[in-house]
Amino acid sequence: MINTVLGKIKPSQLGITLMHEHIIWDWSGAENTRENLYSLEEVVTTMEPYLLELKKLGCQTLVEATACGSGRDVEVLKACAEKTGLNIITNCGAWDGGKHRGKFIPDEIRNSTIDEISAAWINEFVNGIDGTSIYPGFIKLALGDEGFISELQEKLLRSAARTSLATGLPIECHIGSSKSAIKAVEIIEEENLPYDKFIWLHVDWSNDYTTVYKLVKKGIWVEIDAISAFPEPYEIQINLLEKLICDNLIDRLLISQDAGCYEIGVVKDSKLRSYNNIFTKFIPICKSKGISETVFNKILIKNPAKILNIE
Repeated sequence: MINTVLGKIKPSQLGITLMHEHIIWDWSGAENTRENLYSLEEVVTTMEPYLLELKKLGCQTLVEATACGSGRDVEVLKACAEKTGLNIITNCGAWDGGKHRGKFIPDEIRNSTIDEISAAWINEFVNGIDGTSIYPGFIKLALGDEGFISELQEKLLRSAARTSLATGLPIECHIGSSKSAIKAVEIIEEENLPYDKFIWLHVDWSNDYTTVYKLVKKGIWVEIDAISAFPEPYEIQINLLEKLICDNLIDRLLISQDAGCYEIGVVKDSKLRSYNNIFTKFIPICKSKGISETVFNKILIKNPAKILNIE
């Protein structure tokens, strides 16, 4: 079964799944108050038409990758799911990407031990997030974008590995550096986490197929998901996809866009990164190059159902 914000569903109910998107994001930092920054109604009213348009294009499930400390709001996600009929999946975890160095890590996480953090995340899985009956469907992390994994980031990764071992939840890990990806896999090996519980996000950022090949052969998952940030004709993404197909590695491949969202802490009229590009631009270009519908059925339907199923 798979946890969505509206309850458990069977893997067969996922349908076409985008594995890494955002509905809401808060740039103000983990310790800033959320009061008076936005209302639930404002976010849902803003995002509903974009989500409905995405659904019309065939998407049935959206994996919402905003972590605690960077704007995760499960009540917003629940309302969006109720309004649109999309399956929406939220997470436990923490985000320390870019050069922000702890800006989005709540103090209660920063000041806790590995096992204390893991216990808190396991509690969300068992008892619900923020006093709700909404449960995480995966663990979200971000680390290593500067080419190294900091002491705080290593603590978060080890906490996530122990949470995954206790719950079965997969880890989605934002990593912009292939050097850091190698180190991250060494850490999960030390924690005895099965490789197939770990997803290296943003492999198209580093565009290092040698490392991708090496780590996928070990058994980890990789995700091509910077489609919203890269221009057409998506040469980097299509080149990676073609190599993975050629090497018979699409059993460990996921795809998404990292698109959206309602952004707090920026100018209100900032342009939303379109949810539609994967369907209206990327897939048609891929098909024009001979990449088959079978491939997309695999990476948009079958693979998400496999990685997200925890029972």
